[in-house]
Amino acid sequence: MNLRELNYILIPRSTERFDGFNRTRTGRFIQFVTTPLHSLTREGQVLVVATLVAGAAGIDVRFSHLYLVFCGLVGLLVSAFLTRPIARIDGVELRIEHPPRVAAGEAVRFTAVVRNTGDQPVYALRVHGPFLPWDGTWIERRPGIGHLAPGAEARVNLSASFLVRGERYIGRFYVASIRPLGLMNGRRVVSEQVRLRVVPPVVPINAPPPHAVAAPPEGKSRTRVRGESFELLGVRPYRRGDRLRDLHARSWARLGEPMVREYRTAMRRRVRVALFGAMQTPDREGFDGAASLAASLVAWAARDETRVELVAATAEPGTIIVGHDGSAFERALDMLATVQPGQPADAEARVAIGLAPGEPLYLVLADWGPAQQGLVGALIGRGARPVLVSRDKAALAAAEQAGVRALRPDDLPGGVVL
Repeated sequence: MNLRELNYILIPRSTERFDGFNRTRTGRFIQFVTTPLHSLTREGQVLVVATLVAGAAGIDVRFSHLYLVFCGLVGLLVSAFLTRPIARIDGVELRIEHPPRVAAGEAVRFTAVVRNTGDQPVYALRVHGPFLPWDGTWIERRPGIGHLAPGAEARVNLSASFLVRGERYIGRFYVASIRPLGLMNGRRVVSEQVRLRVVPPVVPINAPPPHAVAAPPEGKSRTRVRGESFELLGVRPYRRGDRLRDLHARSWARLGEPMVREYRTAMRRRVRVALFGAMQTPDREGFDGAASLAASLVAWAARDETRVELVAATAEPGTIIVGHDGSAFERALDMLATVQPGQPADAEARVAIGLAPGEPLYLVLADWGPAQQGLVGALIGRGARPVLVSRDKAALAAAEQAGVRALRPDDLPGGVVL
């Protein structure tokens, strides 16, 4: 656990549950009691701090007149709170537009669409984003709208970034009008719930393109009887043993002798990327780095019109095939965004099932131990290319001694040479 995460230790892990509590009767009562606090603008918060400092400095009224400053500042805050109900924005609607997924560490833009459906103009609007989880940071927030005419629509952008992959419940955005004093927000208009999926970042991969191998097409049987994939070379004279269904009637009629079609096995580029999730000591950053490398390998292979099969041998195993046209790549990213460390009972069979002869197999590991050694030993003879991503120096050294490519998570952003 890093210091940034430790700073949030008293905050509920599930922001969704926290938001749900705020909508219960008890939560609404607490919100009502604390309305003066959570209605303060940034300027109002600064004024509250100044008021507390002035009150502490002027506590002895016999030797200082700072208590007069304190009283004046309190008067400003009270007047701002009492005039807060006047800042109604009836007829204002708020909608949030955003992409369904974002790579960890990259900025995501939330577009707040504010529409005035009423018959009166509204002024001095400010859009606020929700409180983010520990790995989230607002890059650009609290944009303002000076004037919104009846029937008009305004769009403002808020940007944030997240460090850790996974499903994110962002929460609810809200828009409010600022009082003339600029110290408090008026009544809020809240958006619908916003959710986001943070996927592993894709880093550059520098490696020779995968070679073509003879393999059946997707969805076909792997036996010759049910039709391997063939390419037509041409026609030739009939030979004893040729299949009758390969006879070419038009060529036979034109040449006067039996002619048959001649085929060769179609060659296709195929790559399998397997993520093995067994870990002796849980390490989130190391496993996230392994997931990032797996996503990068899938993206690298799919660029060359290669059929990529992604196998997750993790706590919740899964397989996704990315077609020659790069389809289903987003589904592969979604799977890698939610996989968790763990070892399935049939890891070797799951990784190697249906592996065509000569088909490249990139085996991504998140740790190095007996389980990884056994799996690599069983698959190295079938052309497996193991790569370890870990922060453990001992594991990295042991893997390198075993001939396994070892990388640290910090090595990935600059690109990987395989």
